Amino acid sequence: MFPKKISVIGAGAIGAMFGGLIKHHHPSTEVVLIARGKHLRVMQDRRAVELRGKWGHRLVPIIAASSPDAVVDSDVVIFTVKTQDTDQVAKQYAQAIGDAVVVSLQNGINQHLLTRHLHPDRVVAGMTSTNMALIEPGVVQCNRGGISVIGPTSKQVATTTVDLAHRTLAASGLPIEVSESILGIQYNKLLFNTMGYASVVSSTDLLRDGIMTRTWRNEVALPLLTEGLHVLQSAGILLERVSGMSDVYRFRNFLRALNLPTANTLASATLRGPLSLPGIVFSVYQDLMRRRPTEIDYVNGEMVRLAKESGTDAPRNSKIVQMTKSIESHDQPKFFSKEDVIAEFRQLQCD
Repeated sequence: MFPKKISVIGAGAIGAMFGGLIKHHHPSTEVVLIARGKHLRVMQDRRAVELRGKWGHRLVPIIAASSPDAVVDSDVVIFTVKTQDTDQVAKQYAQAIGDAVVVSLQNGINQHLLTRHLHPDRVVAGMTSTNMALIEPGVVQCNRGGISVIGPTSKQVATTTVDLAHRTLAASGLPIEVSESILGIQYNKLLFNTMGYASVVSSTDLLRDGIMTRTWRNEVALPLLTEGLHVLQSAGILLERVSGMSDVYRFRNFLRALNLPTANTLASATLRGPLSLPGIVFSVYQDLMRRRPTEIDYVNGEMVRLAKESGTDAPRNSKIVQMTKSIESHDQPKFFSKEDVIAEFRQLQCD
């Protein structure tokens, strides 16, 4: 049976998109979007969320709320809160969630935080490579398609629980896969995000102005990937590849191949030409622009934590954490230049 009631806790870009698409395809299912601020108020006034993507515009009727009471009696809860709020929100909503199946689609590695407060045998972890953006209150846009992967957080999670989570997310019409090795997949995406967040500190488009710039690619992106892979190897964590999505080993080879003059010129022309893809909007950038705390401690900071735990270090990831927090400390976002980031990384080579 398909769930009668689905709640999305933390219904910003990703949560509102999944919840809205599920409601669009299953109009008889009650969908509750738990949100905050002006985004919440606009959805409450309209009694709907606007979804934009390759399909055009859709105004999908939903219930928007902000309290745990609205989640009670949910069959499935999609958990998409900011990573830094995971522990607090899970604790706040634990009683209302009850025995519902919880599907986490967040950045970072959060299952240990969720299972502090929720039934461990009802928690399914996941990651999504789709890129959504909250372009204005009540309006969410799918900038770039991608696959989402979910899997059990432990052997305690029954196959039927994972199946229910899979059917629920697949009802959105977005591609969903199940993996028994979800941790390796989460870290695979996390390493991509460490590069993305490095581009954020200089307000740089990761692909067009970062990866396609030889100096930034060779002195920021590649060293970050190499450092991250060393940390994971030290920690004994094996990466897993996702269908339709490159793993970081292949991506590292791609970056190296771009140093060939003809390859770099062709790829750069493609990214800047009429077939160019829209830029990736990272949540850290949106949070910095909105003067909110970022999740940097749970992405680049996660690599720093894991390195320390494994008896090694991650100075480049630590530098991105420091630079991000420096931007956070200003009343208005004051981003570094690309040259600043490159200079900081060069200095690390000398230390």
